[in-house]
Amino acid sequence: MTVKHVICVMLLLAFLFQWQSALYAAEDLLEKGIEEYKAENYEEALDFLLTVRYQQPASSVAAFYLGLTFKQLKDYRQAEMHLRDALTLSQAVKDAYIELAEVLYTLDRTDEALQWIEKSEKEGIRPAYASFLKGLVLLKKGRAVPAIDAFSKAKELDSSLSQPADFQIAMAQIQAQRFEDAKKSLRAIEQIDPASDLASFAKEYEKALERTLEIYRPWQFRAGVAYQFDSNVILKPTSQIAGVSISGEEDSSIVGTFNAIYAPLLKGPYFLRCYYNLYSNTYFNLNSYNLIAQNLSVVPGYNFSKTVLSVPLSYAYYLIDGSGYMGLLTIRPTLQVIVRPNHIAQVSVGYDKRELFEAPLHSDEDRDGNVFNASAGYIHTFRQGKGVLSLAYEFSNEDTDGRNWANLGSRFLFSLLIPELVRKTDLVLSGDVLLQYYKNTHSVFGEKRRDKTYTASATLLAELVKGLNLNLQYSYIRADSNIAVYDYDRNIYTAGLEYRF
Repeated sequence: MTVKHVICVMLLLAFLFQWQSALYAAEDLLEKGIEEYKAENYEEALDFLLTVRYQQPASSVAAFYLGLTFKQLKDYRQAEMHLRDALTLSQAVKDAYIELAEVLYTLDRTDEALQWIEKSEKEGIRPAYASFLKGLVLLKKGRAVPAIDAFSKAKELDSSLSQPADFQIAMAQIQAQRFEDAKKSLRAIEQIDPASDLASFAKEYEKALERTLEIYRPWQFRAGVAYQFDSNVILKPTSQIAGVSISGEEDSSIVGTFNAIYAPLLKGPYFLRCYYNLYSNTYFNLNSYNLIAQNLSVVPGYNFSKTVLSVPLSYAYYLIDGSGYMGLLTIRPTLQVIVRPNHIAQVSVGYDKRELFEAPLHSDEDRDGNVFNASAGYIHTFRQGKGVLSLAYEFSNEDTDGRNWANLGSRFLFSLLIPELVRKTDLVLSGDVLLQYYKNTHSVFGEKRRDKTYTASATLLAELVKGLNLNLQYSYIRADSNIAVYDYDRNIYTAGLEYRF
């Protein structure tokens, strides 16, 4: 053997010795990291395990325990990354299935969490806890019935999960509006271990649920009376029209309202709301403008996990000066999606069938017809849901029998409810801009009509005593039209009382 060969062998042996020493050192650090983790010294465990991951990036065990450590430290993004490595590196640590699923559940990525839970179930890894976690994920997704099945399976597989599983079953039953079943589940928790903290909590929760059910009434009513002053009842044009003299446009009136709501508790994700509204406006002098409006609405709907689908259907009937004036049938399917907490997107499409009961003076003035519309909006709630900001845009196409009223409309709506502006007093601000572009040249005025209608209002709602509210409102309407007869402005002042029962 030559000197050159001897040197090469010596270098190789030195490298192997150094590599083996590093390997033993890494294994020693891994053991220390695991020991610190099990002793719940997570900061110390983190230092050891980070070093091991750097020295041995292919170690699935190091990745697993580092993921668990980050999970305990509530750094879920880092925990997810290392737990994924524990499952994708050679010699995958299959206990990471359920740990990764729990991290994804915490991050609100429920679909991915379910996929890893199903893998854990197929491999038989911690089957009882996998079923329990599956129930939690399904409950978060709003799927109460399959969640109940998962919790029931969990307690069958492991009796030690009976109490927490029964509690989650009760939560799922409440979500599904199966309240009597929920009370039975809460009582079962108390019977399993009456001295436990969970049993004590379940007992109090049951009492609160019973109180809520006693308070809840499917029928709700409102009745109100108000004084109103209207500066332009007859919609007098803002400019003088040659040969026409108009006066006596302002008047005071008494406004009466009555509302009834029926909202039964339905099982499952279904809901139903029924409304009846009565509005009357009786003027002191301009009696020919007295108005009575009745509206009957039915709103069936379905609650998904973060989405609500409803299909409002209503019919309104208007009388002016005691005679039938107009009927309006409306259907408007609406979808609301919770984009994130307190932020809701809303879209709808609608159809109105309008019929005026008195024949027009001329066929071109016939307002009977069909109205098609579509809208998109945004709703933001704040102050524990008591405050609401709402923005919306609506496009409409009025296809009327009379050519003078067919138009395309663009509408921009804004409303803001500020709760507790002062003690027991809320402020509501709203605005409405309606742009209407009429399709045909007007048969009388010889040009295409263009209207811009601006509406703004401010309302103070003050609770005087329980159930009795004082309402103060000011509204301003400005109709800006290129045809003078449709151009007007209007101020409306209202002060009234409303009783809710």
